Amino acid sequence: MSCWTGLCRGDERGPGRRTRAAAAWTALAVLAAAPAGARAGPAGAVAGVVHVASRDGTRLAVECSGSGPELLLVHGGVGDRTRWTPLFPLLSSRFTVCAMDRRGRGGSGDAVQYSIRREAEDIAAVVESRAGPVAVLGHSYGGICALEAAFLTGRISKLLLYEPPLQEEIEPRLVDRIEELARRGDREEAVSLFLREVVRVSPAELEQMRSRPAWKSMMESIGAHPRQMRALSGYRFDEGRLRTLRVPTLLIRGELTAIPGVRRAFDSLMAALPERKEAILAGQHHNAMDTGRQELARTILGFLLAEEGGEP
Repeated sequence: MSCWTGLCRGDERGPGRRTRAAAAWTALAVLAAAPAGARAGPAGAVAGVVHVASRDGTRLAVECSGSGPELLLVHGGVGDRTRWTPLFPLLSSRFTVCAMDRRGRGGSGDAVQYSIRREAEDIAAVVESRAGPVAVLGHSYGGICALEAAFLTGRISKLLLYEPPLQEEIEPRLVDRIEELARRGDREEAVSLFLREVVRVSPAELEQMRSRPAWKSMMESIGAHPRQMRALSGYRFDEGRLRTLRVPTLLIRGELTAIPGVRRAFDSLMAALPERKEAILAGQHHNAMDTGRQELARTILGFLLAEEGGEP
């Protein structure tokens, strides 16, 4: 269940809305059968993985597939772009879908100096490397970076923010513990500690996550996570600033997400953003790109395929 099926705020429903939702369902059925191998660049040419230079010179790896309007997927705190590639077949018949490795992850480079601002500059650089307007979906910490990028470039046409941790309380001793575990090579326990104490996954879900392909990239990237947690502790929610952002935005959350600050952040964003909607993913937690791809893809399509200036 999502905003398109009844659990949403900030919208009015009517026959036109139901017709467009049905069209989105039809598109999803077609997309689910599409091959995943196609790769497209800004003009529809074969592209594969390309690299884009950020403002500070850091090289960012970007993988694209499909054709049509541009959609950029930004992964969360742990992992890399491969977390998103299983969604490519569900979206790439209607969109040129790109997934980027954030700095210090996967095929992207890194720099000594780190800040959320630099992450936002990375996203803005990738957006501006594309041929036209770009919709941006950011998950978790990547959602904060995507939100900040919208203040740096006018090329972001729509925002989709999946549980950005805007108002999370960061426990310094927990950050230090994760950092120490990663430093001494116990990356599995470092990831597990983060997921248990911050994301609040259940023991059963944690065991399932260990068996998924994304687990490897989570362990590989956990060493870069403590700096993000420290940067997040200094991030301040500015309602007045957000009121100036005129980008249509979809706020996505899992119905079963147990992260304490998610609902508080959503309520704050719903109150602050001028053009926003909320979608709830039924039966999902923080990681629907792993556990609820059809539902997540349907929600993305419902928002992006809406008629210009109309309700999705």
